[in-house]
Amino acid sequence: MTLRVLVLAPTQDTLSRLFDSIPKRGESMQVTQQLGGGAELSVAVLKGGVDLAVAELPLVGDPDLSLIEAALASQPRTTLILSCNESSSDFLLRAMRAGIREIVLPNSPADALAKAVERQFERHAAALGPARKARTIAFLSAKGGGGATFLATNLGFALASRERRVALFDLNLQFGDAALFVSEQKTTRSVADVAREIDRIDPAFLEANMLHPQPGYFVLPAPDTPERAVDVRPETIERMLGVARGRYDFVLLDVGRVLDRVTVRALDEADVIYVVIQSTLPYLHNAKRLIGVLTGLGYDRSKVKVMLNRYVKGDEIGVGEIEKTLGTEVVIQIPNSYATVAYSINHGVSVLKHAPRDAVSKSLADLAESLAPAPEQRRGWLRGVLGGR
Repeated sequence: MTLRVLVLAPTQDTLSRLFDSIPKRGESMQVTQQLGGGAELSVAVLKGGVDLAVAELPLVGDPDLSLIEAALASQPRTTLILSCNESSSDFLLRAMRAGIREIVLPNSPADALAKAVERQFERHAAALGPARKARTIAFLSAKGGGGATFLATNLGFALASRERRVALFDLNLQFGDAALFVSEQKTTRSVADVAREIDRIDPAFLEANMLHPQPGYFVLPAPDTPERAVDVRPETIERMLGVARGRYDFVLLDVGRVLDRVTVRALDEADVIYVVIQSTLPYLHNAKRLIGVLTGLGYDRSKVKVMLNRYVKGDEIGVGEIEKTLGTEVVIQIPNSYATVAYSINHGVSVLKHAPRDAVSKSLADLAESLAPAPEQRRGWLRGVLGGR
């Protein structure tokens, strides 16, 4: 990884001093020097190819800030550290809104600029560090009460238990309650809070806003009131998921039932969409329409899969009839275990932890195994005993 750094100042003496004050990282940094002011800085950022800009601009007026704000908005991967003489609260607030990451003032410690550059180098390294290219799985209930949230949250527990890093986003933005399924703690941050500060998004910021119900498992709750959902836009969801896909092994989306621009953008990011149904006529009626809508949105039929929840052998509407009605295979069957599942939900604890031998737990564990199989070296002895099966 190479951090592309632009150093800019209005005079040669200032530029040389600024360059000398920046810690060097050898081949990990590629530094370019340029003379200029706010306009030149904006043009350089707009051209692209700058990860970190370090500029000293003694006087920064509103016209320069407007140019800088537009440039940073068009190049969200560029971080700007500004050294300037302006320290009023109005200016600092305006600069923050313009997207300037850090400001170094004349009365700052001598090493303030060097430390700011080091912080941004580490942030950049974390954001672009070993990409995990997470598999993204969306859960979409064909009808209210289908159990999609329970399945999504508990699959998250199962995958994290297999030493995978898992992020779950509650995208039922008006009435999401996934947080209740994973923890009894009161949530303080949500998808809407991250969306409002989307210019700060990086792996560390995202994770700091998430619940952490068990090692390796992170959950970003839905807003606590429906009206706050207006803060979440399609482009903010895309940026959140882009960060998450690079830092987790699995990204789970609890989508809810409203197919608006935000949820459709999230579904665009999914590798597979599980339509969760139960074996009753209303579920089949809605599922058929929903699958038709998803197909109409351009999703390949191989991406849309049916998951039958609360399955009971001998139900009046059997699996064969369901598949015939929907014109697609039921790929996963989760058995009915009402009392066990209800306890898990009411106590915000994983069903796999509460009742590991329950049929529901075993089904979710099997699904997790299929998605995240154990490494060969961990099961080699067992394969030998079983004749390599």
